[in-house]
Amino acid sequence: MIHVLSVDFLKILAKRGRVEVIRTLKAYSDRDFTINELAKTARIPTMTVWRAVKDLKKAGLVMTRKVGNATSVSITDDRDRLRTLRLIPETDPQRMAARLFAGKLAENGWLEECKLFGTVGRGEHSPGEEVDVAVVYDDSKVTEADAKEASASVAGSLKSETNVTIVPLCIPQKDMARRGGLGSELRDKESIWRRKT
Repeated sequence: MIHVLSVDFLKILAKRGRVEVIRTLKAYSDRDFTINELAKTARIPTMTVWRAVKDLKKAGLVMTRKVGNATSVSITDDRDRLRTLRLIPETDPQRMAARLFAGKLAENGWLEECKLFGTVGRGEHSPGEEVDVAVVYDDSKVTEADAKEASASVAGSLKSETNVTIVPLCIPQKDMARRGGLGSELRDKESIWRRKT
């Protein structure tokens, strides 16, 4: 049994390709992959995927089965191991980068909330995809142009640090309460940062 954040667990994830395989399987948890499909989707070499799957299966993090001449791979259905994987933010660099973006942008007093939307928000993203983040700002404290400029600046610095592209969408807080329009579409999206009242 893998213990939460144990040294052995971290050593497994530290090896080349392990995090990419886990991230891809988590992003498409409702499907199985052949080794070749997994390599293509995770954008890592086939031999790296073979080694990663062997290690991850031994650790109980993935399941495999034979389908004809191919090996089919899927994420584990073991709840304890899935819970452990959720505690490792590096298994999803896009979400981790989105939270870093929100945290840095929160240094501005005008930020009210950051919400994830798009494929990352739905958990349907592939490695390397852009991250859509709604930046909800108080327009009594900042202009739209300044909010956009600050958001783009933080996104740019994070791109150089994490190699993840954040695409901010700035929206005034008052629009979030309106019926219809973009605000109503974003209301039920996952909040990754919210100003405490």
